[in-house]
Amino acid sequence: MRRAIAVLLPLAIIFAIALWRAEGPAPKPESAPANDFSATRATQTLRTILGDQTPHPIGTASNARVRARIVEQFRSLGYETTTQSRFACNANATCGQVTNVIAHASGAPRGDTVLLTAHYDSVGAGPGASDDAVGVVTLLETARAIRGERFRNRVVFLVDDGEEAGLLGAEAFVADQELSRGVSVVINVENRGTYGASNMFETSRGNRWMIRHLAGALARPQASSLFYTIYNLLPNDTDVTVFKREGIAAMNFASIRGVNWYHTPLDDAAHASPRTLQHHGDNILATLRAFANADLGARSGTDATYFDLLGFTLIWWPQEWTLWIAVASLVLLTIAARRERPRAMTFGVLAAFAAIAFALLGGVAVAWLARRGSEDINFVADPRAPVASMWLIGIAAALFAAAIFRRRSEEKAMLYGAAFVWHAIGIALALTLGGAAFLFVVPAVAVTVCALARLDETWTSAIASTVAAILIFPLGLLLYDALGGRLMIVIAVFIAIFCTLSAPLFARTRNGIVLAALAVVCAIIAMMQPAFTRERPRHLSLAYVDDAAARSPRWIAGTLTDPLRRAASFRPGDASLTPWSRGGVWFEATAPNARLPRVTMQAEKTNGGFRIRVRTNRRANRVALLLRGAKVLRVNGVTPPPRPARFRERSGDEWQSAIAYGVEEMVVDVAATGRVDAVASDTSFRFPAIGAALVRARNASIAMPVHDGDVTITRTRATL
Repeated sequence: MRRAIAVLLPLAIIFAIALWRAEGPAPKPESAPANDFSATRATQTLRTILGDQTPHPIGTASNARVRARIVEQFRSLGYETTTQSRFACNANATCGQVTNVIAHASGAPRGDTVLLTAHYDSVGAGPGASDDAVGVVTLLETARAIRGERFRNRVVFLVDDGEEAGLLGAEAFVADQELSRGVSVVINVENRGTYGASNMFETSRGNRWMIRHLAGALARPQASSLFYTIYNLLPNDTDVTVFKREGIAAMNFASIRGVNWYHTPLDDAAHASPRTLQHHGDNILATLRAFANADLGARSGTDATYFDLLGFTLIWWPQEWTLWIAVASLVLLTIAARRERPRAMTFGVLAAFAAIAFALLGGVAVAWLARRGSEDINFVADPRAPVASMWLIGIAAALFAAAIFRRRSEEKAMLYGAAFVWHAIGIALALTLGGAAFLFVVPAVAVTVCALARLDETWTSAIASTVAAILIFPLGLLLYDALGGRLMIVIAVFIAIFCTLSAPLFARTRNGIVLAALAVVCAIIAMMQPAFTRERPRHLSLAYVDDAAARSPRWIAGTLTDPLRRAASFRPGDASLTPWSRGGVWFEATAPNARLPRVTMQAEKTNGGFRIRVRTNRRANRVALLLRGAKVLRVNGVTPPPRPARFRERSGDEWQSAIAYGVEEMVVDVAATGRVDAVASDTSFRFPAIGAALVRARNASIAMPVHDGDVTITRTRATL
């Protein structure tokens, strides 16, 4: 009992604290001091800006109305506010006519500038309350809170347009050297979900000097060099990608929970979290004040290793120290553990690797069972049961592994053996993914300290497990929101590794059996739960496509439900009509002819290629040109900027694309030496009235549109 209390009670307390801190701080009332950030005040501004809460993608009338409200808000606060209108492109030749809002205090000092950014455009499917009107009102409430304050550096607010289309507002800003000159630091506010803590998840390289300022500024930090390291490996982008390409120091704040509502009609004011808004505001206001008064020329060339302790404080050190800390700790552990039998510690090493293997095998089996009822949807309506099954199977895996090798070893020796594995993983990460290494190095150092202090196995396990839990439990609670159900086995592996620091003390086969059985029970519960609910519906967008190459217009759906099957005679999609697509499955049905004016394309020969004009004849939101056998040089006279360090090619290997939002005509200059296949299309973010029956059938399926939403497309083709 003493052992269970010493080891398990601290873990239960840390788990409870991690759950509590993951929600973000309570929103401050409207009566909060004027120089504080109040989510209550900001929420009122949010509703004002969104108005009737219609989607407002780039180039739409609703986009202009939202922009006008933002300008009015900044001017009412006394800020000099202007707009920047420009046709801008990204490296993928995705372009658009954007209008950015730029505000600053009158009489602000010149020189180094701290730029606060968020975007005001939404996707076509939803009103974009969290993505990213919450970011916009964070900037507005911050601007209100600092009125009258004087800073060493200039402060500018950029509320940009066209982020959802391809970071176009940021591209427009950096393309204007008069506007972007002097910008030293960018602080961006984003959301990938609709609630949860405000995580500082991304920085530019050489971030040590920024982390030093943040560590002293944030009252409730949630930041980790692990997030920064992993994000650099992912094909995700925000406006920060553009600023980093230009060599501007930047940091990025976002929440990632509530992804079911992300880019849907339910990303509305009712689903925007006041706690998330308060956390964003506290972070942005504190970060701004820190950097607005800092020497922005005093920078570092290296990164930091950093992590928060349950959101109470931020720990950091120069990242190059991590390897030496790990190596020194390993050497000291080897010396301190010399009294233990090498053979006994070897079994601890084997038990740790066995725990990982069992977690992989058991996790695959339990995850398969849990997802039997999910219809292969990555984010189900209620993930608590599948997540619990992963935690339980991870614990069970560690207990099974420890029970197998405990008969030939001793508890302390097994703990030391596990610590050798933690050191090895930490050193490997320090050499490859430096920002992630602390997750293993810090608990490993805790074991080394206990070994040097000659503590017994109970205190060694209690201290090392507590230290590891502080780092791993918050991560374990976020992994499902970050990865979804298809990769939730990662949770089981992380928990199994964590439990190697305590499993030797509770190594009983029956304990593993009980927990494995509970994992199966949770998986069965998950399997029996609906994947969708009215509050968290399925994502299902519809399209009406009038393609000149098809015999008749078609309805398109990404997946089928019984009501949709009854509404139209769907069949598997004809992939030959979209050779530029990278796989995927969709369904199509013959649709009546809405007699829409189809997009037109004209080409004229130039020296070394063609000039191709694509025109929408129905004022569609987006025009596009797909080319095989040609290279895009310019779009409406604009040359796409250089590719960022992490670049996503959006078309098939043989195809290139040019896309323009908010214009009726796109002129594309291309280089070509032989035959060119060209496909032009225009897309409007609305559905024809003749599709009302399909919309009703989709809605009856407990489903809602996502991303672009329900769209109407016309398409024409030519060989040049």
